[in-house]
Amino acid sequence: MPQQYLTLDRPALAPTSEPVLVFLQGGPDGVSRTVVASVEQLVYGKIKVPYLAGYEHFERRVGDGSPLLFTWTGRTKIAE
Repeated sequence: MPQQYLTLDRPALAPTSEPVLVFLQGGPDGVSRTVVASVEQLVYGKIKVPYLAGYEHFERRVGDGSPLLFTWTGRTKIAE
């Protein structure tokens, strides 16, 4: 089963939930190190950030002491 990521380039899943500032670790130098995510994205533990002609994938690392830290796991290109 392929992994699914919630994308930060669309509205939050539940507009009533408060946005949360999360920190990104790793990935290309041009990607912001902080992004605003929804509570649902925090619970899901995976997000993807649009960057150039693709997406940078980040996953929350459980047990690292910071639930708001997402670590870069890879990149995919946008299908044309």
